[in-house]
Amino acid sequence: MGWETKNLTTATSGAPHAVYQPTAWLFAQFTRHVVFQGYDSTTGGDGQLYELYCSESDDWSVKNLVSEAGGSAAATYGNGYIWAHQGSQHVVYQGQLFDGHVHELWYTEDDGWNANDLTNAAHAPLALSQPYGYETYYDGAQRVVYQARDGGHIHELNNAGNGWHDLDLTALTGAPPCAPDAAPTGYSFEGQKTAHVLVRGGDGHILEFWADDASGWHWGDLTAQTGAPASGDAGTVSGYVFRGEGSQHVVYVGIDHHMHELWWLAGAWHDHDLTAATGAAVPSPTASPAGYAFEAGLFQPVATQHVLYTGTDELVHELWWSGGVWHVNDIAARVGAPPIVGDPVAFVEVDEGTQNVFYLSDAHEIIELRWRP
Repeated sequence: MGWETKNLTTATSGAPHAVYQPTAWLFAQFTRHVVFQGYDSTTGGDGQLYELYCSESDDWSVKNLVSEAGGSAAATYGNGYIWAHQGSQHVVYQGQLFDGHVHELWYTEDDGWNANDLTNAAHAPLALSQPYGYETYYDGAQRVVYQARDGGHIHELNNAGNGWHDLDLTALTGAPPCAPDAAPTGYSFEGQKTAHVLVRGGDGHILEFWADDASGWHWGDLTAQTGAPASGDAGTVSGYVFRGEGSQHVVYVGIDHHMHELWWLAGAWHDHDLTAATGAAVPSPTASPAGYAFEAGLFQPVATQHVLYTGTDELVHELWWSGGVWHVNDIAARVGAPPIVGDPVAFVEVDEGTQNVFYLSDAHEIIELRWRP
């Protein structure tokens, strides 16, 4: 069937208009979930986080998570992830008026949606940046990372089932401070049983924090290791793992306005200029790309890699890799999707063979781009 587009706001009864970019994830029984802040024509955001969710039937529903959980209002947007170890869903965000607290909305089938203040629970310092959550499946831990208001330090809030704890990764490893406006992201490399946190340094270098069970946390300068260009003055660095190759991949917009991929295999990091290699549309200077591997499965016999980003033309573009070669797909223009505000988020559903991309349109609506075999 290929790529299709759907306006989830107009297709979902009772769905409000949106502001800021959404977050999205895949949960049990192939349910798709998208969370965003509602739009208020007077104030911009209404402080409420709404969830659009659907099953395999592709019928979408909506609910107000802040209201249902009795949680705190949001400053901007949330970051969502699942904790497979306990079969739960989680959204982390900074509270309204940038209160510095990392708030969490969490869901289990038995308890529904609930709220928690992770800053208080972990006795952690106040947050400066947007928090980001992910799971390391190999040790069953939840991890939430953010830049604190303590001079560019990156902190991790960790819960392995025994309560929340705070760790100052910058102080622990001796890493340099991150950029004042940088927000970290993280991912798990299950094949190596390691956790990874990425952030822009104050000099534009890509900093990596990584940990294993044997020796704890370390840091490295991926820009210095690869000779890659520094990152631009905005945008977030993101990473993902390609299990089929046993490789790691980090994507960002460089100071040269090109999309760059730093990739790791067999102990060494390398740089690849994806814009130069493909002749793709130039990314927005503030773009925060989303990347993922589409591992081989029933509907995808050949594994592929994908990078989604916002171009200077305010449209969503895709770079995809197969058989050692990167290709270009001007995905939004191809399906007639509207212009984007902010950045896309994406995930792959291997068992059903689908790719799922979500973003905020310039009409304050949530748009889905979906590829089906």
